[in-house]
Amino acid sequence: MTYHRQSIATLMLGAATLALAAPVAAQTVPEAQAQAANQADDQADDQADLVIVTATKRASTIQDVPFSINAQTQEDIQRANASTLEGISRNVAGLSVQNLGPGQSTVAIRGVSAGQIVRDQPGVKEQVGVYLDESVISLSLFTPDLDLYDLNRVETLRGPQGTLFGSGSVGGTLRYITNQPKIGRTEGSVEANINTVDEGDLGYHLKGAINMPLGPTAAVRVVGYGTHYAGFIDAIGPAAGKNVNDGSRVGGRAAVLWELAPGIKLTPRIVYQKVNADGFNREDVFNTYHNELLDPPRNFDEREQYLKTREKFRDKTRIFDLTASAELGGNLELTSVTSLIRRNILVSRDASALTGSVGVSFIGLGVDPDAADLTSTLVDRTKLKQWTQELRLGSTGDGPFQWVAGGFYSHVDRKYSQRLPTPGFDNPYGQQAIDGLCLLAGLFCSSPGVPMTNEEAANGFPADSPYNSDLPYIFKQAAVFGEGTYDFGQFKVTAGGRYYSYKEDRDFISGGVFSNESVELLDQKTKATGFSPRAILTYEPNRNFSLNAQIAKGFRLRGINDPINAPLCDGGATGVDAATFGNLTNYDDETLWTMSWERSIRLAASL
Repeated sequence: MTYHRQSIATLMLGAATLALAAPVAAQTVPEAQAQAANQADDQADDQADLVIVTATKRASTIQDVPFSINAQTQEDIQRANASTLEGISRNVAGLSVQNLGPGQSTVAIRGVSAGQIVRDQPGVKEQVGVYLDESVISLSLFTPDLDLYDLNRVETLRGPQGTLFGSGSVGGTLRYITNQPKIGRTEGSVEANINTVDEGDLGYHLKGAINMPLGPTAAVRVVGYGTHYAGFIDAIGPAAGKNVNDGSRVGGRAAVLWELAPGIKLTPRIVYQKVNADGFNREDVFNTYHNELLDPPRNFDEREQYLKTREKFRDKTRIFDLTASAELGGNLELTSVTSLIRRNILVSRDASALTGSVGVSFIGLGVDPDAADLTSTLVDRTKLKQWTQELRLGSTGDGPFQWVAGGFYSHVDRKYSQRLPTPGFDNPYGQQAIDGLCLLAGLFCSSPGVPMTNEEAANGFPADSPYNSDLPYIFKQAAVFGEGTYDFGQFKVTAGGRYYSYKEDRDFISGGVFSNESVELLDQKTKATGFSPRAILTYEPNRNFSLNAQIAKGFRLRGINDPINAPLCDGGATGVDAATFGNLTNYDDETLWTMSWERSIRLAASL
């Protein structure tokens, strides 16, 4: 059961800003227009509602985007006192965030979600695409929980968005748009905060940003932040503690804008963030070692969990990207986006109740009942290296025909491992567990068979770990895409598509009593190709009213199924067509079609 914060009392210690007005520049022509237009101090009062976005990879107002979109500007974020995506979601219809703790939120748009919060399926693909400016950063089950300080805006594009943003945008696309370096301008800001959680701990943060010119043709912008998250869950048991779900987030980013020549810009950037959590936002109502059925009965209080070993989450993220743009003349711009992401994720959970429950099931089968009282830790590790490249050409003028076309390539190397270290589970208990499993298997096997030894079941992994697995993945994707809009006056027609080719290669190596089989499935492969189209008809009789009719397709990439468990003894299961199930190794792409009507009305008022 997940517990959400009841009330928060916040004290702002202070904020200071410094700015000297001067010319502004950004990485691309469309984004330069959006950045300049969305600066709150530059907007006239009667233009404050005109938010410029680049959701179509061209600059336009929200009213002119022909699909459903929300943009939270820096002013909106500050007004809502939002420091995480969960805070943003309160003001965005259709955007929901399941808070699992710092750095562990699950995002859904319009209810399209994988519907799971488990960490044990690394082959599952994301259904909401997440971008930091031009760089795709989404990762299934572990979308980065970036700090919102010094953002220009957060764009929520309701899906599907398969044409321009590709795979993983079935539900939609979320874009963190940062403030870019500004040539010839010096400015900065500092923010400090102290907050308390009802019946919990003390939280606080310190954040700052500075923009400085580097001569007449370059500028640097540096952002740094540190946050301590207040805990509000208490633990009882051998690993008892107060506010065990507290955590921290520290990081920053540094970007340099260099205008090599008029119309030619380079923006290299480094992003670093480390998130730590000392526990999870979980409230227990039943635990094998602490429940109302024991003698004497044991009950839980609110915001309480039972732990035999402390839990931990850690996410270390590094992003290196380079955005280059060149104005080619004739209202054309060429843009290149290169990014490299490295992440190391650790999830350590108390699995004593799970491991012990298996031991309890062996009582009466010759297993020592006292052996069920074990301390067991489930340790998941993810190591990611992701390289992406996008190259596109687009129009920048004011003519009736606006378009963008390009190519995309990504190479993802993701290594996932799982261990269940359980001191005392090695001989003799491990062998007793195997014997018990084989006796149970005899009820379903054609013959009881001969049990493995504990060493054979371990398959080279530690003998005191009843379950182990290594799953290295290689994902490769290439795509070409394009979209164009022609303005006939009161009518606009938008059409586009994306063709993609995808390959996945993985190994599956497991061992241990709980794996039910020592498995080495090497060089498993799957591949797919597909096309994702979109067409939109817009009717706009005046600037204050528009009606959009859209048909679009989104997609989520296919994958490889985990193997079906088999008994640890010889003999084979009856009633199961092993040949049939053995062939169901892959699953197909997931696709989603939408047909929608969107109405936009702009209300203007003056005093």
